[in-house]
Amino acid sequence: MINTGDRITIQELFAQYNIAIDNKNIDEWINTWTDDGVWTTTFGEAKGKTELNNMINQITNEFASGKRHLSTNIVIKDAPNNMAIAKSYLTVIEAHRSPEVVASGTYSDTLKKNNTGVWKFFQRKLDIDLVNESNK
Repeated sequence: MINTGDRITIQELFAQYNIAIDNKNIDEWINTWTDDGVWTTTFGEAKGKTELNNMINQITNEFASGKRHLSTNIVIKDAPNNMAIAKSYLTVIEAHRSPEVVASGTYSDTLKKNNTGVWKFFQRKLDIDLVNESNK
């Protein structure tokens, strides 16, 4: 059963994930994932930390540089086997020029709590619904 402490920890994981992307801190971003994590996005799918590392390097170099990633409306539900299901909105804002929304989407997540009580992303699916082409 997910308790209040779990919910806070999971929300902090979302923030750590986004801040790591914004700061191009790949090691910290990779550390938010389980070893067998799967990330499905418009840009492709990555399975395991090696593929995740390759994909995030490409994305941060091509698309995410100079942006701020914000997760909102996070809803977390209990799931069996030390897992949780989460849904949230993603908003991406230009940070180095005039602030404006450059992308938005929704995340559908499965998170896993390991034996030491640490929550990590096991599966993340990002569905992009807006990309402002003028601000790439």
